[in-house]
Amino acid sequence: MVYRVFHPVPVLCDIVEYYWYVSSPQGEVQEPQYFYTPLLQALAFSFNKQVERHVLPDKTCLLNKSAYLFGQGTGPRITTSNEVDYLGVKFKPLGIANMTGINMAHLANQIVDVEDVWGNELESLCDEMQSTPSLEQRIDVLERFLIKKYLTAKVCRRIDCAQHALTLISNTQGIIDIKTLQEQTNTSRKTLERAFTHHIGIGPKLYTRIVRFNAAKNRLDRLPKHKSVTEIALESGYYDSSHFNAEFKSFAGCTPFSYLKKTSRDFIIADS
Repeated sequence: MVYRVFHPVPVLCDIVEYYWYVSSPQGEVQEPQYFYTPLLQALAFSFNKQVERHVLPDKTCLLNKSAYLFGQGTGPRITTSNEVDYLGVKFKPLGIANMTGINMAHLANQIVDVEDVWGNELESLCDEMQSTPSLEQRIDVLERFLIKKYLTAKVCRRIDCAQHALTLISNTQGIIDIKTLQEQTNTSRKTLERAFTHHIGIGPKLYTRIVRFNAAKNRLDRLPKHKSVTEIALESGYYDSSHFNAEFKSFAGCTPFSYLKKTSRDFIIADS
């Protein structure tokens, strides 16, 4: 399998985190892909239009169109497919809202056919991308399209409030309460809630929990030999291991210990 990552041009750095490309040889059987963290908003193009199966906590989606938008999720996802030939865009938290101006509450926990958003423009974009001889040129075509959408999108004024709060959440790795967010952004609870729901798709409390979980999972991914899972939980702002277990299972679909076993990592259950 081939996997490559590309960085966006400067004008798109505020909305795009990176592009990824993944492909596999024809006929190669793919193992299921487990996505343990829901911290993702994306746009993905399929160049061979193979059927891809996405298992979400509350439903299963079969994808067989040219392109899909992935709204902010709140749980794990399992993907299975046969052949793979994808170009994807991982957006920053406000990326899709900045590019489309749409109410992201409609995309929360959803995988949406891009044709429903951009209509006939999508077909023209896909045709132009497929007619180019190289991957880099496909990305150039895509970036010109994204820049046009970004510069012409009409965005609600509350997006500045959401951006300020997102910075605070990121800087604290999710260890921040809603009252502090209100004080630091000089907004009411209702205004903050509306800003997040409109521009990200979910409320600030749930988004903060996801960011804290993601930071904790990243710590587990590089868990030192001498450190226990309980220590990781406390460092990540959880009250105790029970609280950590419940949150981890909610967002990853398994406990921290099951996750470490699945990813073949050594761990210590508690302090000695």
